[in-house]
Formats: sequence, C-alpha cells, structure tokens
Amino acid sequence: MITPPTHALRPAQKSPSELPYADTMIQVGEPAVSEPRRDLRTGDRVGEYEIVVKIGEGGFGAVYQAIHPLIDKQVAIKILKRKYSANPEMASRFLAEARAVNRIQHRYIIDIFSFGDLPDGRSYYVMEFLDGVALHRYLHDRGSLPAADAIPILRAVAAAMDAAHRKGIAHRDLKPANVFLTRDGSIRVLDFGIAKLLSGQAMHKTRTGRLMGTPHYMSPEQCNGGDIDHRADVYAFGVMTFQLLTGELPFKGDSPMDIIVQHATADAPAPSAVSNEVPAALDEPILRMLNKEPDDRPSSLSEGIQGVEQAARQNGIQVPSTLVRLNFDEMTTTGSLSAARSKLPTAPVDTPHRKLGPVTVLIASVCLIAAGALAGFVLAQVGLP
Repeated sequence: MITPPTHALRPAQKSPSELPYADTMIQVGEPAVSEPRRDLRTGDRVGEYEIVVKIGEGGFGAVYQAIHPLIDKQVAIKILKRKYSANPEMASRFLAEARAVNRIQHRYIIDIFSFGDLPDGRSYYVMEFLDGVALHRYLHDRGSLPAADAIPILRAVAAAMDAAHRKGIAHRDLKPANVFLTRDGSIRVLDFGIAKLLSGQAMHKTRTGRLMGTPHYMSPEQCNGGDIDHRADVYAFGVMTFQLLTGELPFKGDSPMDIIVQHATADAPAPSAVSNEVPAALDEPILRMLNKEPDDRPSSLSEGIQGVEQAARQNGIQVPSTLVRLNFDEMTTTGSLSAARSKLPTAPVDTPHRKLGPVTVLIASVCLIAAGALAGFVLAQVGLP
C-alpha cells in the first residue's frame, strides 16, 4: 500500500478569522439532508483502481487517493454522494464537469479520464493525482502574495480559462479554492461543475432562475440572475487578483445575500487603499476587471492580467516570465494567518453604493423572507482535485 505524503491534497484547516462564505458555492434549492456515511476503505475497488485513503470531503461528495494495482499509477477519485447521484440535475452537473475538461484539454486544467457508477449507485470520476496545495490554502497561510509571485500564477490561470472560452465554455465558479498549485511548479484549474456553454446552453440542466456560484466571486450579472458569458469569469478573475495581492476580498458581509448585493451595487475599493503593499499603479487594471458593466471589462483574462503585469513592471517590479516553483514545506500546519496580513490597514474602506436594480431587490426580498430557513441553501465545497 502506498502512504500518501502529508502535504498532498489535505482539506483546508479553517480558522475563525477566515471570512464566511468566501469559498462556499451556493445554490437555491432543496434543503441539505444527512445520509449515512459510506466511506470506502483501503483496498476497496473502484473500477480498475484500489482505494488508498480519503483525502477530502465536502457537501456533495468525497475524494480518495487510489492506485492501479498493476501499473502503480496514482489517481484521485471523486465520488458523488448517493442522494445527489440519484438527483438528475446533480448527476448531470457531475458528468458535465468531466465532459468540460475533456473538451478543453489544457495543461493547466485538471485531467479527468474515467467515469462510472459504484454498485450502490454513487457516481464517480477518476482524475490525475496532484501533489501540492490549493491556492486558497496557500493564500490563507501567506496572507497575501507579492506581485512577483502572484502574477505568474494568475497568468497561468488566465491561459487555462481563455482556452476554455475558446472552446465555448465559461467556468462560472472561478476562485482560489478551484486553483491547485503543484509541487513541481505548475497549476491546475478545477471544478467545472457549473460550467456553461457560451452558445447559451448550460452543460447540464438547471432550474430556471436559480442562483449558482460563490458569493464573493459572483459577477453583477450573476447576482442579478441575468445572462452571463465569459466576462463573468473575467470579473471573478479580477476578484482573485485583488485578493491575492491585498490579502483581502473587495466585499465582505455576514451572509451570502450581503455579498451578492454589494457585487451588484457597490464599487470595489482601490487595492492600494486596502494594502500599502500594492502600488497605486495597479489599481486601474485590477478595477477594470471588476467593472459592473461586462462591456467595460477586458475582453479576456489574459488581457486583464497583462494590464496588471505591465503596470507592475513599469513600477519596477521584476515579474518572472514563467511559473515559479513554490515552497510548501514552510506552510503552517494550523492554517493560521501569516505575518503578512498584519501589515494590512485595519481601517474600513468606504465603498459608495449604486441603486439596486429590480432583479436584485427581488432577490434580496426573497432571501430576507427565507433568512430563517438558511438550510434552504445548499452550502457545499468538495475538496479537490
């Protein structure tokens, strides 16, 4: 039996200081219900592979490390919970994720190469096993990243997402939790479970009017329940860029609806006003990606990060032309924030608000009525890859 390294694909250790809902996808639907635990054990067979150990679990399912017993190939297997496997919409989304990544086939996007069902009805797919850490864990440990470290990572994410857009696929849930940093100095974009074909069709059936996404990274058009295209990913990428460089999210709140309303109505603060580590020259290209109007954003993620990189170089920052291999061995085991966050200003930043649109008002009203029944939200995050 192979013993996995302790640093490989471990679930994030969350501390009380982390912002609520920052990496949690929401959807309005049926309440979450419990089901008996059906953990696979070491040696259990899933298709051609034998289970080694569970390496992650979330609201929708679990992820296991496994190995092919004949050729010793290590893989990760994501298994959907039985109740969701029996749900046509959820099963469709699960299959759509596998189809999406195989349609794109990019070196910075997770590779999924097998799909099937367990005897008890649970669906699963098999993907490459990655040795490293999720970007949100790395960021949580560091507090923020210097532009020289952040920009190469963001450049690679942009290349992956632009490839997806060229294939007609929008991610719709781009965030640090869905970016994985590998020990060999590469990255992978994960979780295309709510991806959408840019032809106007979803890659799986979704109920009309359902809000889907992670509140802190949702574009204004997502928050308003409107039609979206690749520019929603550009907006989420702008949030990621803001977060990596400042160590903070542009909008904070005590509930998903607080965040959604701010994305729809409030102007993001200048990054340099949030962190004195960010040169003011970087404000304009970052805030351009966070424009409320899709037409006023960069046409692609690469265009967006190129603007940030150009401003950084003009400000004397030496940005590597390729990805840099990061050292994960210095990460804290508790997941506590590093000293970098202590350098950030503590004073609140004023964000002027816009008038709420009618759709946003309707959404807010419905959610206020449902505030006493937050169980109606399915709050879930599956530890990947």
